Amino acid sequence: MATGGEGANRKQIELPPIEVDTTLAFEALEPRAGLEYWRSKLDGRPMPRRNDIRPEEIVTLLPYTVLFDLTPLPGGGIDMFPRLAGARFEEVFGPIHNRPLSTRLAPEILARWRGVAGAMLEHGGPIRAFGNVLHQDKTYIRFELMLAPLGRDGQSADTMFLVSHFWMRSEIGT
Repeated sequence: MATGGEGANRKQIELPPIEVDTTLAFEALEPRAGLEYWRSKLDGRPMPRRNDIRPEEIVTLLPYTVLFDLTPLPGGGIDMFPRLAGARFEEVFGPIHNRPLSTRLAPEILARWRGVAGAMLEHGGPIRAFGNVLHQDKTYIRFELMLAPLGRDGQSADTMFLVSHFWMRSEIGT
């Protein structure tokens, strides 16, 4: 039976953070186009309403798009439930559409995702996020994400609009 005295033999695993950029200096076409689309739906509000996002208007972005329901967790933080997940996104992360992320992702990966969602909420607007995929040791894949808030009322966020782009390391020379 483990006791508290064994702490010196334990090590907490820390994963590299996801980099966040509020200047929105996107490199990839899809996240940049997602941001333009999000901005086109503002209509004078702080954020578009969730029902302003119309799949038929963003057919070319759908493979790269994820819509997450956002729910505050007791004690702080945010839970994320993927209502829509594009095929390209699921090629990298597996089938997540309409499945609790806690059943699809390792806890440390889920913590990274929740952290970047929290950064978007704290910023109160769209952000650019980038880094290496760590899910299932796919560190040879780099990502760039556009994450932006949506709300049922266009005032307070309850949904996250995410548009992704993925590169193989060999494509970027690193």
